[in-house]
Amino acid sequence: MIILSIDTDWAPEAATRAVLEKVRALGLKVTVFFSTPSPTPYWPELEPGCHPDLSRRRTAAEDARPLTGMATLEHDLEVDRAEGQILAAYRRAFPEARALRTHRFYWHSDLSRNLAGHGFWHDSSMILPYHPGLKGFQVGRLKRWPVWASDHLHLARSFPLDRLAMPHLNDPGLKIFCFHVAYLYLNAVSLNDFNMVKQRLADEDWRPPAGRGPGVWNLFELLAEKVYRRSGGCWLSDLPPEMIVKNKELDDEDSVPGI
Repeated sequence: MIILSIDTDWAPEAATRAVLEKVRALGLKVTVFFSTPSPTPYWPELEPGCHPDLSRRRTAAEDARPLTGMATLEHDLEVDRAEGQILAAYRRAFPEARALRTHRFYWHSDLSRNLAGHGFWHDSSMILPYHPGLKGFQVGRLKRWPVWASDHLHLARSFPLDRLAMPHLNDPGLKIFCFHVAYLYLNAVSLNDFNMVKQRLADEDWRPPAGRGPGVWNLFELLAEKVYRRSGGCWLSDLPPEMIVKNKELDDEDSVPGI
């Protein structure tokens, strides 16, 4: 099962709007993880999610003792509170969102409880690239869905952009693709395109040059066509129960301390 998702990161509104309008025209279900409020109104096929950068949280212990303040219960509680403040702000900004992906796949063992406590039931903050037979799993109330591939990794591996040639793509299992507004807007053809990304995205008059060959947007279109023919797309919150690994020891969140 192929799932298409997009991280907006902190791309300028003009670039985000341009990409989302093109995605909307494809007419399939897609999950978009927003770092900032969308410049484009939601449409019926869009599932809004949140994309916070929790690694930027600050605690008093870290500021006072940057080297020795990490391995204490006090520090853990401060981290929990600092991340909770960020999650609460995203909950207020995106009241309808139930899915979340942290920036750079940030994670730690206590985060599942904090996410669920703020009303996020679906998380996609891990990446297991090109593994066959992937499924999600449940920790307490939170369902975790691993990313299978990303545009950055696709470019780093120099996989083709004009055809779908990825290992295990047609094998059984969950295949969540993580795309980024910046790569889609630039129709990036290599990682070198990111050298000038800030300048290009900041210039609202700049447009990706035509005729330089297939790029990340073309890859997205190929995947979208494949998904549309098969199912019309699927949101993270729509994933069926059979895509969850069954583990009776973890079925009851109260049976495992600390989740």
